[in-house]
Amino acid sequence: MLYVQIEPRHSIYVSSENTGEFIVDAALSHIHGAPFTNSTLSAAGGNQTAPFGMLEFDIRIEETDQLLVSNGVTVNTTDNIFEFNLSALKPRIEPYAIVLYGAPKQSAANQSYTATTELYYLPPKNKGSMVKIDNLYGGMLVANNVTDYDFQPLLPVGFYTSCSGYLNYSLANVSAYKDMGFNAINPVCAFTDGVLDYLFDWMDMANLWYQYDMRGSYLNLTQVAEQIPLVKDRSSFLSWYTADEPDGWQYALNSTRLAYDLLKREDPYHPTGLVLNCDNYYFKQYTSGADYIMEDAYPIGINATYSIPYNVTCNETYGDCGCDDCIGELQDVSNRLDAFFDYQEWLGEFEKPLWAVLQAFSGEGYWSRDPTPEETWAMMVLSFTHGAKAIMSWTFPASSSLEQAHAEMAKVATVPPVSTFLLGAQPTAIKVKGHSLVDVAYWIVGNQVMVGVANLDYVGHNGAVKIDLPVSVSGMASQPWGSLSWDVGNRTLTVYGLAALTTSLVVLDM
Repeated sequence: MLYVQIEPRHSIYVSSENTGEFIVDAALSHIHGAPFTNSTLSAAGGNQTAPFGMLEFDIRIEETDQLLVSNGVTVNTTDNIFEFNLSALKPRIEPYAIVLYGAPKQSAANQSYTATTELYYLPPKNKGSMVKIDNLYGGMLVANNVTDYDFQPLLPVGFYTSCSGYLNYSLANVSAYKDMGFNAINPVCAFTDGVLDYLFDWMDMANLWYQYDMRGSYLNLTQVAEQIPLVKDRSSFLSWYTADEPDGWQYALNSTRLAYDLLKREDPYHPTGLVLNCDNYYFKQYTSGADYIMEDAYPIGINATYSIPYNVTCNETYGDCGCDDCIGELQDVSNRLDAFFDYQEWLGEFEKPLWAVLQAFSGEGYWSRDPTPEETWAMMVLSFTHGAKAIMSWTFPASSSLEQAHAEMAKVATVPPVSTFLLGAQPTAIKVKGHSLVDVAYWIVGNQVMVGVANLDYVGHNGAVKIDLPVSVSGMASQPWGSLSWDVGNRTLTVYGLAALTTSLVVLDM
């Protein structure tokens, strides 16, 4: 079957922008789409250079039939970008219904295909913030008074943190948190705390981007509606955070979507996120209420097969061991990220961005110890190499060593050159022969490639560890993270001796 999909490149556009882009996919599938007969081969006399031909299409505004794009795309390709003129549209709060009509260029079967999406083209906003998601690479772009309302890329790194336990105490605590290198935060506050009077003013003053946490109220749409006008025009407001582990709590399957629809209707200028606790429990239903999805696999110091608090065995059917369907290893983090990407692909959905919520705590009857700094850095690099576009760890304040470990990575990951690669491309995995626990991925932006390495083995390697690169490189531009002595070849990256839990980020010139 041919599965044609369309989505705006960015989740919102605003009237200060002149052009927008659509992403068009035309993938062949055994699961999704409409029947496809390949008549190109016979028509071309068996020519294998373009075995599936072209799909010609128009993209139109459904209500007026106004043409935005007329073009073509090679069948069995994805992530094709097509620019269009925004001046043809009138800014409004309600989204435009968009439809793509397509047909193969050469077809004797009279085949046709359609795909639909929504386009937000919003009126100007000169108060508070605006936040858009890049649907191609998964990153965020933010605009507020600090950026002069120009959209700038943001890779959020920070913590969930208690209002009463830390942030409530003083503006100095907010500033100290920001000065550590963190650019984002999720204050866990009760709506009755009254913190909006001062805490959120302080975060706006510090230009500290925050998720607004509605875990205690999102099930009550009346309370959600009451909070929206109190937050939506604040200058460092990043996103709505609705459900905290709704799958683990077994909240109503439509609860996240109901809150999402209300938030999107009243405030289309900001995305909505939520965190899932389970490996796979009604994933489709709960994630329908989010623009980005967070995972919180906490694997350090657990007994993955027996629940001490509940005195019961943990398996795929029942039992609570603190990390659902985990093995108690660092790769539980990457396995969960990979699974969430897979679920979206299997459902035939455009990939929503994934964020990692990492473990920075212990106790509660499940976790016998804190992660070490080395384990923390391994989980952070592992998150990036498996596609996470933000890190928000639980919970702050943490131990001083974990606070420092997170801060050191935040100061590197949130700024160029690392943020440029993480937000400007998707990672591609590299298998390292003979070293299954050495996790490697690369990103290509312009004429450079960044390679991320995380050794997940608790035992070091004394010999050579060789990474085969997908492109030719001329040398090392920088090593923003780590201190390994890399030997750079034409298409190889080699290190002689790799200590346990070592991590590295290397930028190479092509």
